[in-house]
Amino acid sequence: MTDQRTILVLPSGPLYQEIMSPRAEAKLRSLGEIVQLTSGQRNVSQEEILGLLPRADAVLTSWGAPKFDARLLEHAPRLKIIGHAAGSIKGFILPEVFDRGIAVTHAASTIADSVGEWVLTVTLIALRRAYDFNRTMHEGGWAKREFGFGEELYRKRVGIVAASMTGRVFIRLLKPFDCDVVVYDPYLSPERAHELGVRLAGSLDELFETCDVVSNHAPTTPETTGMIGAAQLAKLRDNALFVNTARAAAIDYDALTRELQSGRIRAALDVFPKEPLVADSPLRGLPNVILSPHVAGGTVESRRRLGETIVDELARFFAGEPLKYGVTKQMLMTMA
Repeated sequence: MTDQRTILVLPSGPLYQEIMSPRAEAKLRSLGEIVQLTSGQRNVSQEEILGLLPRADAVLTSWGAPKFDARLLEHAPRLKIIGHAAGSIKGFILPEVFDRGIAVTHAASTIADSVGEWVLTVTLIALRRAYDFNRTMHEGGWAKREFGFGEELYRKRVGIVAASMTGRVFIRLLKPFDCDVVVYDPYLSPERAHELGVRLAGSLDELFETCDVVSNHAPTTPETTGMIGAAQLAKLRDNALFVNTARAAAIDYDALTRELQSGRIRAALDVFPKEPLVADSPLRGLPNVILSPHVAGGTVESRRRLGETIVDELARFFAGEPLKYGVTKQMLMTMA
């Protein structure tokens, strides 16, 4: 019965307002008794919820959630499901959660749509030199020839590093542009590549050497850390575009910075090894680099969809239906 079910909601204040639409909030309250933190702070400590966990059947989390380790789990005898209304669950969902039979679901697919759209946006802006023309116009110029004409995305060879959620969204968005899409992903089978309409690169080096645009979508794992280094970046053709909206750990940013300082290639970067990006970063001010402050996944609409996605997942779970975005212990190892 819903009147015997308790859902602990961790996000509060501005974050709660961002991610919970009126529809999601109404549906959530129909699922059981809601216990909600009211501090308004984004980061939630273990101490804040230890006294609330014993009666929680479900926990709705988001950014700033505490680590669900043995200490927390010992205080959660009734906990059946954790729904994460954000992206990555690494760092706070530990393997012990699955060992205790607790279901886990997340809203990363919602963010993936926004990230894919952002990658397409900055790719078009960079290729067509929209940023350059806009800047010179605002400075009083009319530099139609200063930069040369921009390039079309149509029929370009685009390399995707990892067919992750965001990678697959970008692949889908490239369809109208008739691109030759090449993917490097050791976990992508030839059959699945055929379904996606892409070709498999034989190696990461091959992808960097042959593509006009390379977009990184690799999760951070021991296998991917540092895999894009000076050797791969040096293989990019002159004036190629490198886009990174995934975690920074896969890339040697020092080597990338050196390539960009040479002016030989272009880039659009949304993530960095240390955030916020330091004020004196050599990346700032480079005319061949589009910088953004880790916002690729953030839109007004996607924020609202986060709450709706997880509330819908909780409703499915309590109705005995399969989760659409469930996470398993095995998946956790290769997720972003």
